[in-house]
Amino acid sequence: MTDPLSKLPLFATDREIAIAVVGKERASMYVKAAIPILERHGFPKIDPLHDGRPVLLVRRFYNGYLGITAGFQVARPDGEDKLGEWKGRRQRRNERKPQLGLNTRCLGALRYMVEHPDVRTSAEIPGATDFTLQELAAKGAVKEGRKDAQGDRTWTVTDAGQEEMARVNDWHGGKRRL
Repeated sequence: MTDPLSKLPLFATDREIAIAVVGKERASMYVKAAIPILERHGFPKIDPLHDGRPVLLVRRFYNGYLGITAGFQVARPDGEDKLGEWKGRRQRRNERKPQLGLNTRCLGALRYMVEHPDVRTSAEIPGATDFTLQELAAKGAVKEGRKDAQGDRTWTVTDAGQEEMARVNDWHGGKRRL
């Protein structure tokens, strides 16, 4: 005779487990009455990540319940799972990644402005033009100020620009790659 639990997925619903244990006719009674009683005696809890009970532990529970494996005790969760706090490596990595999508020319100009806070015009930044600074302004990295005494447009680095440069430096390990 084949074991009905072996046909279940790794994590199964209470209904699936009930059908495997007592059959379709008595499954609803088993779910309503038997499972709450069995849980008090060590029946595996529903895993919130998988939205089902681990079938391997259900099998072990019944092996112990029927006296097949003496001394076995089902491990209980040691605390409440906080699934919302879990972040995978890829998600943490993406948070460190530069966000503004700046090209090399814009990055060079932004880096120069961050490293030289007294610089305000495109003429003072090597390889930059007003067009470069307009691109940075469109991304929120700099903002335009008043014209200086010579009539040149002035620019200042925003908090978003400072944060982006910090992300770029962190992303590239503090190395300059421009």
